[in-house]
Amino acid sequence: MERGDRVSTRRRTAAVLAAVAVGGLCFGPVFGLRSLLLPVLLVCLAVYAVTELCRYRPTLLTWRPLLVVAAGLLATIETVLRGTTLAGLPTLETVRALGRGLTAWQLTLESTWPARPDPDLVVFVPLLVLLAALLAVELLDRTPPLVGVLPGLAVTGIAQAYIALNGLNAVLVALAYGLVLAALLVPDVAGKTRRSVTPVVVVTVVAVVGAPAVGAADLLDRTPYTLQQAQSVAAPATRQASPLDELAGRLDRRHRDTVVFRYQAPSPVGRWRQVALDDFDGANWTTDHPILRLGSELTPGPEVRVPVEPQRAEVEVKELRGPWLPGQLLPSSVHGAIEPQIEPIGGTLLTGEVPDRYELTWSKPKVDAKLLLAAGIDADAPGGLGDLGAVPNEVAALASDALAGRRATFATALALENYMRKRYKLASTDPLPTGHSWPQLRRFLLDDEPGTSEQFAAGYVALARANGIPARLVVGFRAPTTADADGWYTVRNGDALAWPEVAVDGVGWWPLDPSGQAAAGKSVVPGSDADVTDQARREVPPVNEIQDPEVAPPTEKADNGGGWERPDVPVLGIFIASAALLLLWLLGVPLLKTLRAVRRKRRPGNAAVVGAWAEARDRLRAHGVAVTTGMTVRDLAVAAEDVTDERAAAGLVTVANSVDQALWSGGQVGPEVTSSAWAGVREVRRGLRSRPLADRLQAALELRSLWKLSGGDRSRRAVAADR
Repeated sequence: MERGDRVSTRRRTAAVLAAVAVGGLCFGPVFGLRSLLLPVLLVCLAVYAVTELCRYRPTLLTWRPLLVVAAGLLATIETVLRGTTLAGLPTLETVRALGRGLTAWQLTLESTWPARPDPDLVVFVPLLVLLAALLAVELLDRTPPLVGVLPGLAVTGIAQAYIALNGLNAVLVALAYGLVLAALLVPDVAGKTRRSVTPVVVVTVVAVVGAPAVGAADLLDRTPYTLQQAQSVAAPATRQASPLDELAGRLDRRHRDTVVFRYQAPSPVGRWRQVALDDFDGANWTTDHPILRLGSELTPGPEVRVPVEPQRAEVEVKELRGPWLPGQLLPSSVHGAIEPQIEPIGGTLLTGEVPDRYELTWSKPKVDAKLLLAAGIDADAPGGLGDLGAVPNEVAALASDALAGRRATFATALALENYMRKRYKLASTDPLPTGHSWPQLRRFLLDDEPGTSEQFAAGYVALARANGIPARLVVGFRAPTTADADGWYTVRNGDALAWPEVAVDGVGWWPLDPSGQAAAGKSVVPGSDADVTDQARREVPPVNEIQDPEVAPPTEKADNGGGWERPDVPVLGIFIASAALLLLWLLGVPLLKTLRAVRRKRRPGNAAVVGAWAEARDRLRAHGVAVTTGMTVRDLAVAAEDVTDERAAAGLVTVANSVDQALWSGGQVGPEVTSSAWAGVREVRRGLRSRPLADRLQAALELRSLWKLSGGDRSRRAVAADR
């Protein structure tokens, strides 16, 4: 090989490996750039060194893939898995750690970001970089140079599926790829004509100038999709009692004085939360948001646009069962707990083993009463306007009268709180009233029976949602504002409390106190949430004097429908993107449904039978059958009479019988029951083939049946109700 060719080949090898390194570093927002810089760069350098060695020693070319893998694994071990080695040499534990790295990509999705830079999580990034680097150098020798960039772009695409880069980071990545393309396309000989240089200039300009513009554009103004939205850590093996169900027991006179936990903080903390609940089916309050492992630090979400200040407290647990830990609305980190988990939307902290002591840091929004009163509500807050089950007619009428038809704002939320404080009374009997379903709430709201904070909070959320105010129910503890002699604040069972939170635009969730119990007998700490809310309460006029917010008039641009103006958006780019999305829809939706059916069928034991029920249900959902979370198999058969024939109806009967055997046999069913269930599914599918071709095509491409039912997929409870 001549010297000029050798230099050109070396440059192109460095370019495609640089593209892979850029892709690996795009995982920086997931783990932190510092944790990835050395592993990613060292793997790429090791691959480059082996590639150059094989070019100088042609006899090694046959062994190059194996040598590349060995060098890359060694670089990964020395930079990420050093703790598993013995004097730098790999051990059996090292091999196991590499094996765990094959599934670390999924564990990372189950964590908040930036994730803890644990070796068992980080290791999948250098392994992915190694695979891409191997493909890049092999493609470079067998295909045109630009093809060698594809593995690096694939790694970048995977990183974007975790966290989409924006702003300056997106521009830097685009600039890096522009330089990579320039290095690949620059003429091999310096004396080439200007015409041969023209394609290089054009491609480089498009990459360096156009790519940042496309990467920074946000035509839809939406939060980018992330694979994390579909992930959640495994549910506890045993069902835990909800803190809401334990509330009455804590308030019992026999247990009121039991110390639950103590905390120490620079300033008093008004409330400690355990769980936020936003799903209500008329009987139970639950939540269905994903639970993630708590990463190294969690920052407030985009819904919090006001300044925040850091807070810290040390918590000493006394008599508290898991898995819920006392926490705050916007937790940042937990130190001292093993494998802490979080439900980020509700701020709920969980752990498999409750620690004796842990340190909690969180963010506190900095707001004043004037800002709150001027703020609207956040109707898009997850779970804020969830279902209420079958609302009694009298309660619906009461909700309408309570706010006299005023629009939902924070001022009307306070007016509703004041309405409940004046109309309803706190219970002082022994035993205290319990319950939070519609029968108990109906007696509390309509029959003027006294209630505890449990009924006040649940009743407030019901009335607020009926008036368009996004609200949810929170269970936790109020805390004393006076420290003990040793400087610690003691929280007892008698401090257990339920309260509502409303979603305030730009502020996030804000606690209220319709029962008046949160601040009863306590001094108000200046600047606290309670203090700010008290100031806002004093400024709220009677509900009939609250002014509805003005609706902004349509702009002239929206009114001016005549005349054609030059478009402000890249029409060609939108067309190409739309065509790509259409193709993805036409091919991807049927494929996803097929893969989902295969996954359900391969579940072990009874889960495969329940999977058959879910498959039949989703097939019928795609054909327009109205399906609810509480529906049984036989309910589904009745609802689907208009779209099914005798064969499909018989198939649903087969599925129902199989589900009965699976859930009520007392053990794992045999393969014959599973086969029977899926045979019923096949009959349902065959029966649906008799429908018109247009209906079948629409069902095949229907997207909503790929999503879970509202409130989560509660197939087991729905099927059990059939008995």
